[in-house]
Amino acid sequence: MDDEVEPPRIGDHYADLGVSQTANRAQIRKAYLNLARTTYPDKKLGKNTDTADFRKVQEAWECLSDSNRRADYDKIYFDVQDSWSSYRKSEASRRAREERRTAEEQAKQERKEAEAERIRKLDEQRHLAQEKARLEKIREEKMRQAEERSREAARRAWDEKQRAAKERIRQERIAEAEKRSEEAAERLRVEHQKAAAERLRATQIEERLDAARRIWEALGQASEASSQETEPTQFLPVDPCAHPQFQWPKQKRQAFYRSDILEFRDSGTAAKFIVGPAARCLASIVDINP
Repeated sequence: MDDEVEPPRIGDHYADLGVSQTANRAQIRKAYLNLARTTYPDKKLGKNTDTADFRKVQEAWECLSDSNRRADYDKIYFDVQDSWSSYRKSEASRRAREERRTAEEQAKQERKEAEAERIRKLDEQRHLAQEKARLEKIREEKMRQAEERSREAARRAWDEKQRAAKERIRQERIAEAEKRSEEAAERLRVEHQKAAAERLRATQIEERLDAARRIWEALGQASEASSQETEPTQFLPVDPCAHPQFQWPKQKRQAFYRSDILEFRDSGTAAKFIVGPAARCLASIVDINP
């Protein structure tokens, strides 16, 4: 800071009262009274209570109101005026420098504030960019998770569909196997029934053959016994004899009974039945056509 220049010891009373050097006493008094009212400490309500301005006005009035002191003051006034002019110039220069310095400091402060504001804005922008990047990352992560869940759901649906298809195929195969098993069981049952029927038929045929053999034996014995007897043969009409096991015809028949021989005649066929003691009969069908 520049060193302050001390003001001259003798004040510039005319300048302090705001009058020219040629002003009369009345003009000086009027100027004094106006300035005294405005600079008096009790009148400066709400302002700076410094009494320096009032003292300057009071000293100027005391000096200029006395004609002797004024005459002595006028003799040195040019020097006083020069010293005050130099003081005012130096003071103006000092104030200008002070103002420039203040302006520079203010500009510097403003630049600092602007730089701080710029840095703050950059920090804010960086923070916003980071926050935006964080939110974007969160959004991308959510989208990725959503896509992952969607793919997982699609995969589960596909697996479920595949399992359902495999289960349907398995059920169809089971049903087909059961059907084939039932068909095989039915075929086996039919075959068993056929085999049982064949065995029954074979058994019945065997029984009939055994019965026929026994009858032939009995007929042979009866024939030998009847050849020794002399009893006349009697032919008696008898009812047709039904023997379904031998498939005898039942239409256009005539039967004649003899004690040992039963003769059966129809158109073109003759049958002889030899009846023995056991009342069993056997048909021997012989073609009688010439």
